[in-house]
Amino acid sequence: MKKKMVIGIIVAVVLCGGYFIGSGFLRNGSVYMDGYSVSGDGREITLDIGVAASRGYIRKMEISQQMGGKLYIDCYAAFGGINGRIGAKSNFTLPLDEDTTMIGIYRNKNAYQEVLHKDEDGIWRRTQANG
Repeated sequence: MKKKMVIGIIVAVVLCGGYFIGSGFLRNGSVYMDGYSVSGDGREITLDIGVAASRGYIRKMEISQQMGGKLYIDCYAAFGGINGRIGAKSNFTLPLDEDTTMIGIYRNKNAYQEVLHKDEDGIWRRTQANG
């Protein structure tokens, strides 16, 4: 009897731990860009990212792909489950190549939405849909 209870407790701890830790490795497709700033030398951009859904936080932003002047980024949920805040941040700084002219954020089904573009004068601007 005692052995079954110990096994049950171990299984419950593993499942709960998997839920709280595992959630931090999921990409979040319901994010939006609240603001941005470019460094003086133009080599870095800081994005202020929020979550459009009623729950959830972002802990990490990672470059998924950067080629042909396009920078695609993924945002990952914070640890702690559906509304966990462990490791949550909202400002993320990314390096910029000289030829980068567009930044897109991950949306569901491996699609990226353009949020920023560099105009003819070399100034970063929000894409019209993100006005």
